[in-house]
Amino acid sequence: MSVHLAISKQVQNHINGQTEFKRLDAMREATIEKVVADAKKGIDFSVTEINQITNEMNGIAMKFGFPTRKTVTKEMVKEFAERS
Repeated sequence: MSVHLAISKQVQNHINGQTEFKRLDAMREATIEKVVADAKKGIDFSVTEINQITNEMNGIAMKFGFPTRKTVTKEMVKEFAERS
């Protein structure tokens, strides 16, 4: 029975990791959209919040084998804003 409980706990931890990763991914995308909108308007912007979320996501990704996300630079945002 203890093996079953250990497996159940491991599965639950993985599910919790997935849930948190998805929540952070949605936050990251929303933050990126806001920063890109600011860049398009010529408003000064920072990528600090995006990269803080990215670092949290990558910590979870490494633990559970999820895909990691790239750190975002101001240049990347400016380039994307100009193309769209």
